[in-house]
Amino acid sequence: MKSNIQIREARAEDNAGVTAFAFGIMRSFGIEPDPENIDSALAGFGKTHETLSRDFVAVDCERPIGAIILKRISSVIGEVTGFYVRPDYQNLGIGRRLLNSAMSAAAKAEYEQLVLTTNRNLTAAMRLYESLGWVRQSEKPDNGADYLYSLDLRKSV
Repeated sequence: MKSNIQIREARAEDNAGVTAFAFGIMRSFGIEPDPENIDSALAGFGKTHETLSRDFVAVDCERPIGAIILKRISSVIGEVTGFYVRPDYQNLGIGRRLLNSAMSAAAKAEYEQLVLTTNRNLTAAMRLYESLGWVRQSEKPDNGADYLYSLDLRKSV
């Protein structure tokens, strides 16, 4: 049933499907999406961005089932955001494939470090980050999330 899954660069036509499931996942955790501000990169998924970014989508027969955004913060630092997998496709390794795609793209772009933020109730995601070498930082993020993670690409990719 789930054998046609591919990871590719996102396109504008992926936007509606991705934002629908991503915003639904956010709401299931009690987080109201804010497409005008903090979730603007996700709201523009697959479309042209003002800042340098790369959007990746997981598709099953061209149906969007997962998403991740790699945003340039500086010449050597990138941020991973907009990382979601539809609930009916979780625990199949899709999140790992998406995260690896973003990490690989960051290494090719010669980033030295990646950062991401997450909430304490996303324990499966935190286990994934840590299994790939991400380290939880002691400082609290300034975007309302609970945790800040970083990855030193010079050591891990």
